[in-house]
Formats: sequence, C-alpha cells, structure tokens
Amino acid sequence: MKKEPVRFGIVGLKRGLCALSLLREDNVLLTAVCDSDPAALAAAKETIRSELAACGKTQEVGYFSSYEELLRTDVEAVYIANYATEHVPLVIQALEAGKHVISEIPTVDTLEEARALKAAVAAHPELKYMAGENCCYWAFIQAWKQMYREGKLGQAVYAEAEYLHCADWRSMKPENYPREHWRFDHPAIKYLTHSLGPLLDILDDHCVSVSCMVPDVKYNPYRDKPKTGVALFKTAKGAVIRILIGFDAYVGMDHNYYVMGTRGTLETDRTAPLETASTYAKFADVPGTYYNKLEIPLHLSFPGESTAGHGGADHKMLMDFIRCIQEDTRPPLDVDAGIRMSLPGIIAHESSLRGGELLTIPEL
Repeated sequence: MKKEPVRFGIVGLKRGLCALSLLREDNVLLTAVCDSDPAALAAAKETIRSELAACGKTQEVGYFSSYEELLRTDVEAVYIANYATEHVPLVIQALEAGKHVISEIPTVDTLEEARALKAAVAAHPELKYMAGENCCYWAFIQAWKQMYREGKLGQAVYAEAEYLHCADWRSMKPENYPREHWRFDHPAIKYLTHSLGPLLDILDDHCVSVSCMVPDVKYNPYRDKPKTGVALFKTAKGAVIRILIGFDAYVGMDHNYYVMGTRGTLETDRTAPLETASTYAKFADVPGTYYNKLEIPLHLSFPGESTAGHGGADHKMLMDFIRCIQEDTRPPLDVDAGIRMSLPGIIAHESSLRGGELLTIPEL
C-alpha cells in the first residue's frame, strides 16, 4: 500500500480550485495544474502561492495551458474539473496516461460516453476512478444513509430532491463569457446528480425507467435548452423518485431532499437555507412522531468539521479519493455509481423530447 504523498494535478482552475484545501494535508502533494484560459491560469498561480505560504510549504507546482503537457509530468492522480459537458474525453486521456482520476459531475453527457467511460475504467484495473459528487458528503446525507441502512425508515417507497439555482439571466449574456458556455445550451434535467446522487447513495438503489416533462415557459432569452425539468423515476427496488431541477424562474439557490419509507420519513427544512436547515423526521418506533415531526439538528458538516467548500463536502470527497489510492481500495463513488447517477438525466431529457414518454434506462 502506498504511503508516500500522492502527486496530484488539477485540470480546470475555476471549480478545480476547491482542491487547494489538499495543500494542508501531508499525504497529498500538488505538483501540476492546467487551464486553457491564460487569465484563469495566472490568477490560480497567485492563489496557490498564497495558499502555500499560509501552509508554510514551498513545493514546486507546474502551470500548464496544455492538458497533454500536464499528463506528461509525474502526477499520479488528476482532478478533472473542466466544463461540465466535457469530462469524459479528458478522463479517458488521463487513464491511458496511467493516472488515477476523480471527475466532476455529470460524469457523462451521453449514453455513448457512458459506455466509453465504463470500458476505459475496465481497461485499467490498476487505476482508481471516482465520481466527484460532493453532495453525497454532506453530513445530513451521510446520517440519512446510516439511518436508512439501520432500518429506521423501513423500505423506501418514495423519495424526492430539488436543485434550484437561478442566476439573474442578465449576467448570462454571451459577451460575459470567453466562449460559448455549457450553461447556455445544457438541459437542466441532465444536471441532476446533486439531487439524484445522494438519494441513490442513501437507498443503495438505481433507476430503471423515467418519464420527464419540461415547462414551455421561456424565461431566459440567452438559454436555448429547457432550464427547468421534472422527472419521475422508478427504481430497481420498486420505489419512485421525483427530481426537479430549476435553473430559471425566481427560485434562488437551494437543495431540498425527502425520503419516505414504510416505517418513517426524513426531510430537509424548506423554510431555512440548506446551510442551517435541520432534518425533520417521523419514525414508527419513536412515540409522538405520528403527528409531530422530530427535529434533528443535522447540517452540511458534523460538529468540529471544516465548513469550507460546500460545507466541507469538497475536502471530504477529495480525501476519500486520496485514501483509496494509498490504501488500494475501491473508490466510494466508483464508475458504476457515477454512471447510475448521471445516465438517468440523459434518458430523462430524451423522455422530455418525446412528450414525457416512459423510457427504460439502460443497465451498463
């Protein structure tokens, strides 16, 4: 088992900068970063120098505008954090170059990519591939998973989640971006892993069919594809899951989750921001919760944990990836988990194009 620090690289220096929290860890050594945008690369250089100084470290970091050049260095693992629709080609390149990979979500953008990713990971069993779904690392999600596995909810009957993220459409003008941005033409329902991923992780289940509808209302003149989608999924274990992704209309920024079982329910407080929202529960074996909900003060992080980077989830996710390399264990969110949380959104979008037709989700 490897115990020396893992030489780590970052690709995509906007979202990818969340990985700078690794600079404070002794088992990781950031050795290379990459971005095709010169301004992003220059800004990252200053940020990394500042972070290294704050950590009291003086390590050398290579800065590259070419991904191929980064892959020719001695990095052992790379964090793929480029545009959301462009992960798979870079993941396959990294695997073929002998690098471990953690990839941002969605893990795949098409069914063909799902098949290609699955094959690429299978062709390199000596390497680790992990899906970077940080929402699975929120404290309340991890606690719900434990409660469900302990049988406190019985068998899952229904679950739902919502990802609401409305940006002022006036800030999304094309001239505000260096090139065509994926947010303009990416159907909202395909960006569902923040919602579906945690539910599937809690329930240890996967989706087998879907029907999806999108509104006809067009709110943002700069976004061509549907920016709101509602999908109903049937799972392999017989539960139903509803997912709402809303990137338009006046919805602000929020995540909501709900799980209903034969012996209890769990839900987030919709009246409070997620950062401070408690869990509300009903348990058949807890007297008084038939009519009244039990408040459980669970939030994004457990007491004593860092709250930086999506409530501390980014760092916990990245450290799990590093540990699976050093201990030679299966990644917590492996390629199968990554595909199972991303592929349903692709098929849901196809369903919406067919007027909500019920479609089967392939099992890869």
